[in-house]
Amino acid sequence: MLFYTMIKQLQKHLYLLQLEEYQNTRYWRWLRKWPIRKLIPRKNSLRWTVRTRLIFFLALPISFLVGQARAVAWASSLSAFLTLPLKKLIIWRAKHKLRHSPHLIKIVITGSYGKTTFKEMLAWVLKSRYQVLKTPANINTEIGIANVVNQSLKPKHQVFIVEAGAYRPGEIRDICRLVSPDFGVVTIIGLMHLERFGSVKLIKKTKLEIVPFIRQRDRLFLPPADNQFLDFFETITKIARQLNLDPKIIKKRLASFAPPAHRLQQLTLAPGVILLDDSYNANPHGAQRALQKLASFRQRQKIVITPGLVEFGRQQFRLNYELGQAIASIADIIVIVGKTNRRALQKGVSSSQRQPKVLFLPAQANWQTLLNRIIRPPAVVLLENDLPDHYF
Repeated sequence: MLFYTMIKQLQKHLYLLQLEEYQNTRYWRWLRKWPIRKLIPRKNSLRWTVRTRLIFFLALPISFLVGQARAVAWASSLSAFLTLPLKKLIIWRAKHKLRHSPHLIKIVITGSYGKTTFKEMLAWVLKSRYQVLKTPANINTEIGIANVVNQSLKPKHQVFIVEAGAYRPGEIRDICRLVSPDFGVVTIIGLMHLERFGSVKLIKKTKLEIVPFIRQRDRLFLPPADNQFLDFFETITKIARQLNLDPKIIKKRLASFAPPAHRLQQLTLAPGVILLDDSYNANPHGAQRALQKLASFRQRQKIVITPGLVEFGRQQFRLNYELGQAIASIADIIVIVGKTNRRALQKGVSSSQRQPKVLFLPAQANWQTLLNRIIRPPAVVLLENDLPDHYF
């Protein structure tokens, strides 16, 4: 029984490490604030990747000597070294496969946010003429993209659309070296992951690593300024026109596009109740658009459920304070989830002339149970962001 408990706790450590993208610094920072027992997998669970299995088997024996936290951190560092040859082999194989697909049109999309929506919208338009392969879900790392190439790219494919993410400088460059894109898109240069990068200047430098890889400048699409989105419809139209799509078909496909799940997705929750599910958008621009959508519903009770925004470093309090102000100007009820941004959101709401009702919900609680008690149809409910399990 004791051994079983130890195994389950070791898995919690692995889950935390995975949530922190295998970064030991962030892993230790979390453990200095919270005991591991506080981490309860609810929204997701541990993914048993090759690296995770290796860390587990390396950490298990030494955890008896140095404790589980140190064992997992040491095993993580060692696993990065041990899996490096395998990673290089996977990437080399993907590069080789792409080089032997000379007619494949390759499009890389990066940016602080909006990447997935742009990718899905572009794929929807191009599928009217071409066989399109796109990176699935939120797979946007070099190794993830290489695995997609090795496992899914077929001779029938004519266009490969790649979402490229980054937590540190050099990652966009590595993805571009792998893919050798024909088209490059930067959706926006903003504050996302500011806590990890440290400055907007470094975020911008990293996102613009795509620029040297696009030989034809009319195939490179950049936002007009920092913190401004490029025009999705205009950009996709330009790309599609360069790929010889009929303008009427482009317009028709754009008009029929449905946004990806959890990105300002409009659903019917119950008779007279609309749900705006924006739980995968975690940035100030996305929140602003969601609140504009919420405000467009007239003569309805308006409820916002949010834990606020994270990973914005020193600007996090200010951004959540401003989010609280913006919500207060529109909503009748705001439900603040968890403690991470409670103080900033509450202060923002309190500073507003319009004072909605403020309720608090523990991070682990079910918002639908609370909603049943407070909703008065006709109503519209906005879910704005949904934090991972290691935020409370």
